[in-house]
Amino acid sequence: MTDPITYSLRLDSPNSDDYYRVIAIFADMWLERAWVRVEECIGGFQAYRRSMGLPERSFAEYAFEMLVLGVLLREYGDQVAELPGWKSWLLGELVRWQKRLPWAEGGFKQLRGRLAAVGTRAHRQRGSAHDVPRLLNWLRAQGRNAQAGRLDEWQTYLGSVQPQRAHQIVDQCMTLADSFAEESTAALGQYTEGVEHFLAETAPTYRGRYDAEMVSRPRLEYHLGMLGTEILNRAYRERFVAAKRKIVSVPPCMRARRDEECKAIQTPLGARCQSCTPNCRVHQVAQLGKQQGFDVLIIPEDLGAFGSSKGGTAVSEIGVVGVSCILTNWEGGWQTNDLGTPSQGVLLDYVGCSYHWHDEGIPTDTNLHKLREVLDSNSSLSEHSANIDWDIVQ
Repeated sequence: MTDPITYSLRLDSPNSDDYYRVIAIFADMWLERAWVRVEECIGGFQAYRRSMGLPERSFAEYAFEMLVLGVLLREYGDQVAELPGWKSWLLGELVRWQKRLPWAEGGFKQLRGRLAAVGTRAHRQRGSAHDVPRLLNWLRAQGRNAQAGRLDEWQTYLGSVQPQRAHQIVDQCMTLADSFAEESTAALGQYTEGVEHFLAETAPTYRGRYDAEMVSRPRLEYHLGMLGTEILNRAYRERFVAAKRKIVSVPPCMRARRDEECKAIQTPLGARCQSCTPNCRVHQVAQLGKQQGFDVLIIPEDLGAFGSSKGGTAVSEIGVVGVSCILTNWEGGWQTNDLGTPSQGVLLDYVGCSYHWHDEGIPTDTNLHKLREVLDSNSSLSEHSANIDWDIVQ
């Protein structure tokens, strides 16, 4: 493999087994600290949701949601404040119409790239409750609808309490993000050392492209994604295991061939490999699926496919393992869960797709040990945290 473009979960090893041990320990440590820091705040949010008749979630999910809100305000507060309301509305409309008219996707992406601007992150002011509605509009303008939808519950809650209390809650989110920035860099920074170079040298050349915002995301968001996938895997585990049919949804960047050369056949839930290239990683995972009883499909354009009864199986009977990069995996978990489909996430060991990261495209890969583990109904996903030297994540 060439030098990592942004991140590498393998470092100098042939696989990413060590990474999964480290992230399991880090998640345990972070949740223990979060319990002390935000237990009272989460208790109030839980009581509010119960009063509204909303389904319960775990403490870990609530704590992660607070962290997400804090990190996004910390990293994008300046852009949120500077984005005019008309531009936010127009960008959101372009995202919606792009989904409705897929045949015009290229044109919509060009318009989004011209309208959007990725500015510097100066952190000029600390976020407050007043900034949350504008943040949600900004997220929707960027097409990050699952994040906006989940945080909208917090915005509604903030509007139900006294203004002073709302500001205190948001301040707790910001404090959580500040601590996470320091702790995650110490524990996970070894895997994301390439991000800073990419942001300085390559990301500026994307200005005017629709994906400029995504490739310009800060290093802290990579660490947020690592923790998010680990926490959501645990939260959705029981429902996933209970699902009768398991689907592994892999990205097209894992293919050995280009789009126009790939022989995969489209199905309602994604393209199915036709075994045209023996050394293709998608083919190899598909062969593993035949042996162990799970389907392998290339991720569909719209994850909404998993929210219907397409594919001959009721959505309530499907469990999905999503394989994707750090920046998108955890949000995909939120999306599928909101659709009623339990999921598990397995990260790409590195990025390399021609859509965003590399002009020619580098075939990507994932950890097959981890993939087998999440598909094993007898695995609790907690073995990685046993017998590990805690000093490596201090």
